[in-house]
Amino acid sequence: MEMKTRVAWATAVLALALPTAAAAVKVGEPLYVKAKNTRVLASPSGSANAVAVLQPGERITWGGADAKHKQWHKVTTSTGKKGFVFQTNLSTTPPNMELVTGSGGTQQVDPKKFVASGAAVKALSPGAEQYGKDKGGDHGEAVDDIKALEALAKSVSTADIAAHVTAAGLFPVVGASDTVAKAGTNKRSGKR
Repeated sequence: MEMKTRVAWATAVLALALPTAAAAVKVGEPLYVKAKNTRVLASPSGSANAVAVLQPGERITWGGADAKHKQWHKVTTSTGKKGFVFQTNLSTTPPNMELVTGSGGTQQVDPKKFVASGAAVKALSPGAEQYGKDKGGDHGEAVDDIKALEALAKSVSTADIAAHVTAAGLFPVVGASDTVAKAGTNKRSGKR
């Protein structure tokens, strides 16, 4: 047997032997959401309508990979909504509970509450801020810029985003009930 053929056979055998995340579970078994604001889409396409938005740790039921688009996986949410999620947003294990320490000792933090608190997406920790200030030069200015952006981001509400999406004629990310109705905008003018 030629060397090229042996390498091809060995590669094929190894590929079949290596487990994937999808192979680790069977259809109907649970998987867990890994990423914040994971969209469950109506079809296996990034531009499809979202039927639900999930947070880290949420449990879904796996329905298998899409036949044509293997990176998209069929799922059913805990509320019964069905759709597709991109494979990198799913895990076979629930997320680890975060451990934090403080004056009261060590405690566990629920991943959903941790994400909702904004701590998971905060750009700079107090230690990083101090490091940037101590480093001097452009580093201190960069710290100030990042802190200003964080403050600006906190001032923008979901209603503000929904109103902008409507006024700009953009595709709604979640759905009509979560965009126009909650934003309190006039559908024709985009004004409040």
